[in-house]
Amino acid sequence: MDIIFEEKDGRGRWHVRPEGADEDAEMTFSRTNAELIMIDHTFVPPSARGQGIAGKLAQAAVDKSRAEGWKIIPVCPYMKAEAEKHDDWDDVIQR
Repeated sequence: MDIIFEEKDGRGRWHVRPEGADEDAEMTFSRTNAELIMIDHTFVPPSARGQGIAGKLAQAAVDKSRAEGWKIIPVCPYMKAEAEKHDDWDDVIQR
């Protein structure tokens, strides 16, 4: 699964088109400054739910944040819940 990262004008997303879905799964963010993003939304098409796609998007966000030196403010309920489960993300999650 190739997750694509896009950013423009302080907004961005990680997204992928799940096999058989007619729309993208995505995790979106707003940039607060050069080192801080707020993840504000996660969506997986109904036909692709239950396959772990949201978790892969969250991991992609964490991996990109580590690579770029960013911190994440998890505003989205899904990302907030995942951040609580993952102590290994403490280096990139701003609580």
